Amino acid sequence: MAELQITTIKYVDNTPAVLREETAKINNALSKMGDSIKNRAQLYAPYDSGDLHDDARVEKAELSVKVIFGGFAVPYARRRHYENNLHPETKYYLERAGNETTRQGVQFYL
Repeated sequence: MAELQITTIKYVDNTPAVLREETAKINNALSKMGDSIKNRAQLYAPYDSGDLHDDARVEKAELSVKVIFGGFAVPYARRRHYENNLHPETKYYLERAGNETTRQGVQFYL
C-alpha cells in the first residue's frame, strides 16, 4: 500500500475562503497523484490472470490518498510486491510507481 498524506500546511492568508480553496487544490493534486501511482504500478506489476491489476484502487480522504493492491480477491498482492522469482523485474511495483510520482512533486499535479 502506498500512502500520501499532507500533515502540515502553512498559509500566508488564513481566511476561511483561502483555506477552503487551497485545501481543495491540494486534495485535487493528491487525487491526481494517487491515480498516477495506481496507473504506473499496474504497468509494473506482474500480470498473469489480471486479478492483481483489476484489484488496484485509490482511496481518497481529506489531505490523503492511499493506493491499494490486494484484498480478499488477491491475497498474494503483498507477496508479489516483495518476491517474484519468475519475474524479478516486477518486484516492488507499487514502491517504484510511488517513488517516480513523488519525485515529480506536488507542484506538477497542482
